[in-house]
Amino acid sequence: MGKLKELFAPLQTWFERLSDRERKLVALAGSAVLVFVLFVTLFSFANSAQGYRRRTQDKLAKLQEVQALATSYGEAQAERQNVEQQLTQSNVRLITYIEDKATAAGLTVPNMTPKGDVGVGDGKIIESSVELTFTDVDLRKLTDFLRTVETGPGIVKVKYLRVEPRPATDTLTAWTTVATYRMKQ
Repeated sequence: MGKLKELFAPLQTWFERLSDRERKLVALAGSAVLVFVLFVTLFSFANSAQGYRRRTQDKLAKLQEVQALATSYGEAQAERQNVEQQLTQSNVRLITYIEDKATAAGLTVPNMTPKGDVGVGDGKIIESSVELTFTDVDLRKLTDFLRTVETGPGIVKVKYLRVEPRPATDTLTAWTTVATYRMKQ
């Protein structure tokens, strides 16, 4: 405490030698400097705190994005496993299956051409397909047939459909390719 008094003693004597007006001006200037220092200090703390809050918000947003991606990844994995299970259990005899569905829809298939088995993608999935030709077929019967074909067991899809209308008889000629998929054994 004594050293502090010794340090401020010359300053105190200098201040006492000033007139009242000079003392007021020095006090006002000192107050202004003190206010400026406080302002700069508080502004610096505020900027620092704002930076921390912004970085925290950015990290929280990234964390939410990671959680959303993890959820969608889990759903995609479950869907992939479901499809793989369907492909593993798929044992559809395509020609018999198509004949049954055509008969149920009231159609006859005059031309059915089976295609060979083909590996799809990386070769783990085998595609079996049959090309069908329908002549003079009713649109409603054709759509019923195609809808029921795709709702059957396993994975059966209509890959290709070409339709030519016959306005004179209100019928169609249709060419279609129906395929089924299964996992390679």
